[in-house]
Amino acid sequence: MRRILIIGPPGSGKGTQAKLLGNYGIKQISTGDLIRASKDPKIVKYRNEDYNEGKLLPDDLIFGLIKDEISKLPKNSPGYILDGAVRTVSQAEYAHKNGLVKTVLYLNLNEKNATRRILSRGEGRSDDNTESVKKRFAEYKAKTEPELPYLKKNFDFYEVNASKTIEEVNKEVLKILKLK
Repeated sequence: MRRILIIGPPGSGKGTQAKLLGNYGIKQISTGDLIRASKDPKIVKYRNEDYNEGKLLPDDLIFGLIKDEISKLPKNSPGYILDGAVRTVSQAEYAHKNGLVKTVLYLNLNEKNATRRILSRGEGRSDDNTESVKKRFAEYKAKTEPELPYLKKNFDFYEVNASKTIEEVNKEVLKILKLK
């Protein structure tokens, strides 16, 4: 079973690439979607108070959601891709210790391009505004970027230039995963 983590700054196309891998039977596990759909009172409180501020969900809650979703996969599943998870060194250590990830796809995109993409995508998400994007990017730089050395050392790590078109990025992702 493929155990893939897709990471990168806000707007780098993580969700888009994860959805495209669904064409190969790889289940997208989007922590953002899980958070938005959850009825757990602790998660609802977080969603209402901290999510739009760009703050991350506490580790115990995020991994509870992830493990629950993984447990629903059929035994013969080709795998899953974690989208929006493992955003700190402690989360990377947890994922490594618990065998949740084998391959890391790092979609690299600078802040200027990421901001432009997010503000133009028109999805209507409450966190798609200039102030929230700045906070999300600051949170990414403070908490996620520092985990890159750990990820490079402990997983099969691949960096993808996410400034290319969706199709070009997907072609590279499929080549890395040996799906084409």
